[in-house]
Amino acid sequence: MKKVVTFIVLVGAIAACQPQAAQTTATSVVAQAAATQAQPAAPAVAAPLPVLFAPTDTLTQPMRELLRAHDLSALWQSIGNYGGLRGFEGFFGPSHFRFGMIFTQARRDATDPAVYHVAGKSRYFQSHTTRPFTGTLTVRQLADLSYPGFLAAKARSEEKAADSLAGRTYTAHARLQLQEETRENSGLFEGEVLLDFCVVPGQPPSFVYVFAFEGTDDRLPTRGAGLLLRGNRRNVSTGQVKPFLVSPDLAAIAPDIFKDFMLDERLGQINPKYAKLGWNEYWQVDEWWADSAKPKLSL
Repeated sequence: MKKVVTFIVLVGAIAACQPQAAQTTATSVVAQAAATQAQPAAPAVAAPLPVLFAPTDTLTQPMRELLRAHDLSALWQSIGNYGGLRGFEGFFGPSHFRFGMIFTQARRDATDPAVYHVAGKSRYFQSHTTRPFTGTLTVRQLADLSYPGFLAAKARSEEKAADSLAGRTYTAHARLQLQEETRENSGLFEGEVLLDFCVVPGQPPSFVYVFAFEGTDDRLPTRGAGLLLRGNRRNVSTGQVKPFLVSPDLAAIAPDIFKDFMLDERLGQINPKYAKLGWNEYWQVDEWWADSAKPKLSL
């Protein structure tokens, strides 16, 4: 009889403890949930911009020697055959708004001939916004360019004998990395610059390009413009990533964007229906990259 009483007491004690244990567990779960909810969410990490190059270096020693022997600084700035500083025009975003870029400075690195330090400006014509930027161009690939018609065309333009222009033609693929001046909605650029150039003994490097009256040429990587820049831009404020495509010769890239962009390619008349994208002021003489003139003191 004593054993039975003891068993009943133990069962009662266990039963009495179960609600308390369940209540304690429930309280613990609620507290943990509240603590988790109170913790601030971790900031979103922006996805890296797409890179158009392999991670490994593709430059051979002869390529590096070629870059060491020939400074391409002026060509990145579109100075050379064109005779002066010239901006790049093209398209930005999925709607293809009018967009411009220019390298106002380009300097080859003192130790690495494949790297160029650049500074310049970007222009968003629809909003009339200009943003300074700095960054680097890093030549990652050099390839032979077979385009025999170039030397004959260059000879005709300069009234020189073709044999005096015997040289080698190349295409340089450079990685473009730029950062606009820090402010609201500034951007980071990642892309590629294509440069078709010629090396002639005793002369500075020059562009391989097609004269305006000869039209574009799909056989050239730059479509006959000498330079072509393309890639993506990330807005540091919103995280939005938008593509861009620019060139010193708009006619070389426009057909890839809009089939009816230029009503007359010879005269360069732009279709009025694209005025809303910022192209209504294309023919205005406007060096948008020039700094405003400082007012002069009148004594």
